[in-house]
Amino acid sequence: MELSKKIVVPIGFSEQSLIALDEAIILCKTNMSTIILLSVIEENSLFSRLFSDDSKRDKKLQEELTSKLNELALRKEKESGLRIETMVAHGTIYEEISRVAELVNADLVVMGTNGRPSNFKKRMIGSNAYRTVSMTHAPVITTRGIRRLTKLENIIFPVVLDRQSKEKVGMALHYGRLFKAKITVVALPKKESELALLTKHLDQVTSFINEKGVKCERHVLPASGEKVTEKLLDFAYEQNGDMIMIMDEGETPDIAVNLIGSEVQETIYFSELPVMCITPRKGIYVGFSNW
Repeated sequence: MELSKKIVVPIGFSEQSLIALDEAIILCKTNMSTIILLSVIEENSLFSRLFSDDSKRDKKLQEELTSKLNELALRKEKESGLRIETMVAHGTIYEEISRVAELVNADLVVMGTNGRPSNFKKRMIGSNAYRTVSMTHAPVITTRGIRRLTKLENIIFPVVLDRQSKEKVGMALHYGRLFKAKITVVALPKKESELALLTKHLDQVTSFINEKGVKCERHVLPASGEKVTEKLLDFAYEQNGDMIMIMDEGETPDIAVNLIGSEVQETIYFSELPVMCITPRKGIYVGFSNW
């Protein structure tokens, strides 16, 4: 796996999006990646109220937004020494983030989120963060800016039991090597009957990561019932984790103990730590030995 070269950071000039930029800079400094700042103009957006009294927002709005984005990029370039580019797109936020990430062949997207949407209890998938995760091929890091990413020394890695999780192991190895970070793997059984198989898988993953020269610790938590997200987040905070790495398994997970869609959403919405979410891609589920 090649080192990350381009990181897309959606910027809406909210506090969370500016925090996401600062955290992306920390990730970029290890390999001098290029950051691409992306702002999306939507109908009835906040930008129309911030930058113009003209409801059409036409050319003037784009010029004012581009100027503001370039000013931010120039300031951050001087502070960080990194190359920072800018783009302005028109459309739906999560669709444009996904489209631009594919267009520039981004290795990573880092975006701020306000956390739980107001309709979360109805299990609506309306947030830009989760929709971006679901639509984007590149890994997506979401951050609420509560426990900020100032270093990457401890990656919390919940283990699941399907073939797709092997892609996540490769990604964990990549960032473990890149930042010389420890990977803390944790088994989160829902029922006692899952414990034996999950522990076996945990041991395989731990041995594999250690054999590849990355420090790895293993933990098995008691059966949690349906409180998987709560157990995972409590564990991550107790372990002084810097980032949680999870996988959105899609609508048809191979084994029921995976982090299903609702649990992925809950982790993104409630985590005080940055969360890297990987969406599996068809045709690249390779074995551990390939990493």
